[in-house]
Amino acid sequence: MAQLSDEELREAAAEAGISPQELRQALAVRDSNAPVPERSVRSLVGGPSRGVSARHAEGRLPMSPAGAIAAVRASIERQTGRTGHRQGDLEADIVDDEANVTYRIRAEDDGAGGALVRVDVDPTAGKGLQAVSGVGIAGVSLALVALGWLFSATTLWLGGIGVALLGGLLVGRSVIALGQATTRAAGVAAQALVEAEEASPAMLPPAR
Repeated sequence: MAQLSDEELREAAAEAGISPQELRQALAVRDSNAPVPERSVRSLVGGPSRGVSARHAEGRLPMSPAGAIAAVRASIERQTGRTGHRQGDLEADIVDDEANVTYRIRAEDDGAGGALVRVDVDPTAGKGLQAVSGVGIAGVSLALVALGWLFSATTLWLGGIGVALLGGLLVGRSVIALGQATTRAAGVAAQALVEAEEASPAMLPPAR
């Protein structure tokens, strides 16, 4: 196995969206030329049952599922400044209305005294705003063009085309911004898993 320091392992794991433990195991498999376990290519927890998942981070934490949910949630809340809410015993959502993404945290028992945790980044809210904006811009543009054609007013239909071009530019920028926000959110989720793994069980916040 490559001799990496604990700090290098944590940074590499955060970038990959997995826990340091998962990274150590993957490096061990690579260096031993052994077959890659199925869980390294499949989700540990499985896809979300609510919303959509543009990006996700997951890992195995040495604590109970309830404790894992609380620890990961506390880290994301600290990083984003947003407060989450429970969705049942082993799920929690954190809505970041500034970035227009939702963090969906889920945990389950790993059968060995720990927890499998997955954090999905759901950009549905941002995409909904883009759709509404696109429809509004298209409606205004078509109305101006139609009025310009009806009354033979060149200024109106040229204005409609201008609105369409400007609106398309703004929507395009919002698409790029949402993509960047989703990438940042995935980093936040990965960092939350790293911090939760490093936390002492005695220091974990109580489940809310």
